[in-house]
Amino acid sequence: FERFGDETTKDGDSVSLTCINGCDGGNLSSVLTWLKNGEPINEGPVLYLSNMSITNSGNYTCSLKTHSGTTSAAINIDVEYGPKNTSVSVRPSMEVDAGSNITLICSSYANPPVQNYTWFKIDDDDIIAVGHQPVLFSGDGGQYLCSATNKHGSQNSSVVTLKMKQYWATFIKDVLIIATVAVLLIVSTVTAVRRLNKKRTRAPESDCEEDIQNADYVNWPVFDNDQSQEGNQCEETTVEVIYATVDFRTKRKPNMEQQMDSNNDDENVIYSTVCR
Repeated sequence: FERFGDETTKDGDSVSLTCINGCDGGNLSSVLTWLKNGEPINEGPVLYLSNMSITNSGNYTCSLKTHSGTTSAAINIDVEYGPKNTSVSVRPSMEVDAGSNITLICSSYANPPVQNYTWFKIDDDDIIAVGHQPVLFSGDGGQYLCSATNKHGSQNSSVVTLKMKQYWATFIKDVLIIATVAVLLIVSTVTAVRRLNKKRTRAPESDCEEDIQNADYVNWPVFDNDQSQEGNQCEETTVEVIYATVDFRTKRKPNMEQQMDSNNDDENVIYSTVCR
């Protein structure tokens, strides 16, 4: 293996790899195959890699195409590059209530990894550095961006704008929520009380109906004030006799049982003689 260039290269550079077959005395006419990470990629004694990028990183070997088991030792090529895809993520959101803290996270892809982060806040026409860590905690609204740097360069993220809700807007929102909940509770309570009162009003009616159904009725004669109710006078004078009956029923029976017991009503009747 004869290689021209460094094993560690930067994106955009070019690299040339040469494979020499020692059995041919350095003759480059042998049919050689180039492999990257074990997969064939090209043929010939020389492999040219131009405009290197991250996709060119890997292990390279060469072997004789006509002879198996003649693979060379591997050379690792590591393509380094400056920060790429630098961005800012915001938690919990870019608009929060006044007095809340916001977390800003700066992320970037780089090889070697990012060595320095810098946070900037744009204040009117001024750009002020406000932090040097990957994570920034802020309690103020405004425009922010981050910069990621390694030995191959730096890259800035896009600008993010943080908004703080006004206190009165938040206060009014909370008041509306509390008022809505209170109204719902009042309506539910009034409805429940009305239903309970209706049930209590209906209860005595059912009791009265039961009392009427279970009542026993008596025919009671009415006397004049100058008439005597004693038995001796009834015997001495001719009077009109009125018969009254009292029917005792201890329990209301079903219709079928009432019809069967209708023939035995005379046995349950008490007769009394009343003078008029």
